[in-house]
This record gives sequence, structure tokens and C-alpha cells, in this order.
Amino acid sequence: MKATPTSALLQWFDRSNGVTTDSRQCGPGMLFFALRGNQFDGHAFATQALEAGCIGAVVSDASLSGDGFLQVEDTLTALQDLAHMHRQRFSGPVFGLTGSNGKTTTKELLRAVLSKRFDVHATQGNLNNHIGVPLTLLSMPADVPFAIVEMGANHQGEIALLSRIANPTHGLITNVGLAHLEGFGGVEGVKKGKQELYVHLAQTGGTALVPADDPELMALSALDGLQVQQYRTADHPPLLWRDGEAPDAPLFWSSDGTRIPGPWHDNGTPIPVQLEGPHQLANMAAAVATGLHFGVTASDICSALADFEPIKQRGETVCTDRNTVIVDCYNANPSSVESTLRAFSAARHTAPLAILGDMMELGEHAAEGHALTRDVARECGIECWVVGAEFATHAPADRTFSDLPALVAALEADALQGRTILLKGSRSMQLETLVPLL
Repeated sequence: MKATPTSALLQWFDRSNGVTTDSRQCGPGMLFFALRGNQFDGHAFATQALEAGCIGAVVSDASLSGDGFLQVEDTLTALQDLAHMHRQRFSGPVFGLTGSNGKTTTKELLRAVLSKRFDVHATQGNLNNHIGVPLTLLSMPADVPFAIVEMGANHQGEIALLSRIANPTHGLITNVGLAHLEGFGGVEGVKKGKQELYVHLAQTGGTALVPADDPELMALSALDGLQVQQYRTADHPPLLWRDGEAPDAPLFWSSDGTRIPGPWHDNGTPIPVQLEGPHQLANMAAAVATGLHFGVTASDICSALADFEPIKQRGETVCTDRNTVIVDCYNANPSSVESTLRAFSAARHTAPLAILGDMMELGEHAAEGHALTRDVARECGIECWVVGAEFATHAPADRTFSDLPALVAALEADALQGRTILLKGSRSMQLETLVPLL
């Protein structure tokens, strides 16, 4: 059966009410893509999708034929090609964002700041991989004024692929840290993988916003053809700082490189931001610099930062009847856990306790990475409980639990009271399920 060309898929897309790869989201007017994975095959639901009202089901199984079935050689490639063709209709900026840590928080900060001037469409949730990025682009109207596309990766070549699909005009790498070391093949592999965004921008005449105080990112951005907008030094403002040592102290920033940081702001008003910890300054600086680059006023930037609330499970504070719980367990790697622990220590909480879960995808660096974070907790003087096979094997702490059920049993037997508790671990550890017990 003849494959449906991407141009024809675009016509079907234009007639549809949107694209889905999840049969549970199928409904009248949707266009369904039957993707294959290691543990699923969307082709098993293609007929069901049409029965649910989808105008078409994109498939690569020749046994599925008849009205509504659109044959292609590979459904994932077809989805990516369709997203790229749709993206070429965009006339406004497309901002690509990647990094080892802080991607989603920075993306939401960018959305908040840029929304003061533009109608911004951005990645929803964590749809930032080879499937999520196409779905993100296809969720945006062709006349989108400003698009923000978050890009995640766990191996080299993935950011290059996502960049080809999204074709960003501007971009930012939050940082390069110890994340997905197994897939990237070590720290140098992580650097090369993240640099793929800069490489694409250099090849297409794009602009990268780069923190001038980060020598690694500055070195990675030294590419012919790349337009670089530096920020975060006296020579390349904005500068951000807090008025005092407390992690939640009011924020100040200046867009004037000739002024010395102090207890003042461009408009004379401190900003009571809700993001705690020194590691959040880098995320906010990226948002301020990007806002200034695209013409958002200082007062609007301040307003956006003051109103911004922590994202669920990414530093969210939950007050229970017995304790205060900081839920930061959407993801974890040695770099992010270290910065979070140091911020937690600097806050000088009453009776602090860190409960750390295993960090995934470290490969041969698992022992080193888990020992590092355990040792940082000890250095900071924080009582530390660890849970999971990796911590139990490589880095036992004040209390060590081989798995989550063992920790649950301990908490049920002896409830904690009057503590400030940090929950930090990889998503698969599901540490957020501990909150009702705390």
C-alpha cells in the first residue's frame, strides 16, 4: 500500500482537532498516530481510535486498511516529519531550551516573563523527548507568536534530532551536570550532547543566550556562525542576587552593568520571590535575560517573578499536621541533589532531615554519584536517610532502607514530628507517596 506523504498528513492535521498517540485521549475529530514501543503497540488500538471518532489513524501495519487508515513507513518518523512541516509555518521566535538541571522550572519562568509581552505557547509538563517535542509543536497554532520548546535527552544525538524537528531560532542551555551519564557515556558525552543545540543554532544563524560566568557553556558556545547574547556578569548584565543569606531573601537584579550589586533594584523595589535556594538564581537570571532580550519591561519582569509559584514536585513545600515537607522528587542526578542539599542546609530549618532516593541512569558512575550526595549531606550537617538498592549498596547513611516499602514501614511504626523534611530522588522512586505519612 502506498505511503501517505507528509504534505497529505498536514492536510489531515489541518482538518483535525489535534493529534494524539494515546488511545485513551481519542475522540471526535482527533488524528491518531499508532506508535510502537518496547511494551506497547498503538496499532492494537487503531480501529478503536476510529470508532471513538478520530478522523484518521496513522499506521504502518498493512493489515489495517480502509477508510480512515493512513499508511506510512514508520509512524514515529511520520509524526516527527509532520511536526517539523507544521513548525515551518511559525513566523515568531521558537526558543529551544535544554540542560542537565532546571529545564522545566526555567521553561515555566520564561513562559511567565515572556507572557507579559507575547501570547506564549510552551511545552506542557514534561513532553520534551522525541515524541513529546513533536506533540508540543503540533499543539501550537500555525500563527503562534512565541513558542518555547523544552528538549530533554539521555544520549548523544537526541538534542540534534529535536533541534532539527523544532528548528529553534533562539536557545539556552541551563547547565551541564552529572545527568544521564550512562546514556551519554560520561561527563564529556553530556557536554557534546547539550552542545548540539548550539551547533544547530550556529548552522541556522540562530542566537544563544549564554551565562558568561559559566566557563563550560562559554566554551561550548564558541562556534562559528553562532550569535551569542551573554548575561550574568557585570559586563554582561543582568545580575541577580538576594538581600541576605537566607534562601528565601528578597531578590534584586540590575540591567545596568556599571552599578555595583547592593540592596536596591532598577525600580527600587525588592522582589519577594517564592523560589528558594541559590541554585534558583541561575534559573531566574535566564528568565530575566531572555525577557530583556525580547523587550519585556523591567517592571513586568519583576511582576512575573514575584507571582511565580514553584512547580508541583519541584521544590514544592507542603505543610502537614506534623511536619514541613519539601517535595523535590520529579527527577534527580548528582548535580541537582548536591545543589538542593546545599540550599536546604543554608535555609537553617528546624530539625532538618533529607530523605534521598536512588538516582537512575548513572551507569558505571552509580557508586561515585550516590556516595557524593551522601557525603554532601554529611558535610552540610544534615541528618540523611537513603532509600533504594544503589544507596544501600554504595552509600549507606544515618538510616538506610533497601526499598520504599521498608521506609514506609519504618514511618508507620514511628511517625516523624516537628521536622523539616526534604524528599529528593529520581521519579521512579515515587518519594512523593511518602507525604501522607509525614
